[in-house]
Amino acid sequence: MDWNEENPNEMPLAQLLANACRLATWRLRTYIERIGIHSGQGRVLVHLHGQDNVPQWRIAEAMNTSPAAITSILKRMERDGWIIRARDPNDQRTVRIRMSDKARALEENVQGTFMQIEEEISAIYTQEERQQLRHLLVKLSKRLSKDDEKG
Repeated sequence: MDWNEENPNEMPLAQLLANACRLATWRLRTYIERIGIHSGQGRVLVHLHGQDNVPQWRIAEAMNTSPAAITSILKRMERDGWIIRARDPNDQRTVRIRMSDKARALEENVQGTFMQIEEEISAIYTQEERQQLRHLLVKLSKRLSKDDEKG
């Protein structure tokens, strides 16, 4: 573990953030794999819960990942029966993604798992701290996204 309990205030912010993200991702992965899916797949299903039958590029954009990476995830999900991929009848260049009946049957479990992690993290902070943390993480994400676009 990268945690330095003796001098956490001396750790670089990037290391603290990376460590917290790694631990949160590990916890989420542990919970979501109990359902029978991988964490990236869970994120796709959560996205589809709110917006089913969406273009594949929109999922990649929402997950802040490359089209190639999302294609790989979606192909596995299609193979395993979690989603249905189909060409848009109005634009054959566009692939639309929707949840399968198999995924819909687990929808409540997937949502519940993400909510459980959210509640665990939220329990650590006061409401004011959660708002401040959210603000800081959004600010960081926006800045890093801009730097990413510069390439």
